[in-house]
Amino acid sequence: MIRGLSEGMWRVVFYERKGFRVEVDRTGPWLPNKTMAQHWADWFGARGYHVALQDQSGTLQRISAGLPG
Repeated sequence: MIRGLSEGMWRVVFYERKGFRVEVDRTGPWLPNKTMAQHWADWFGARGYHVALQDQSGTLQRISAGLPG
């Protein structure tokens, strides 16, 4: 069976401004599905974090608009 992008492991990725650079933190835990990762991305986003979702193949899906301040 070929897995689609919505299946498999996902994690929340954080964007943070450090000086003139925007760094991506990919140390979040892998979650068993996109729905759970989306829940956590929404939770962190509501608290001011800039986030994206990453699937197990490495593809990023930006959730937050713009760049961190």
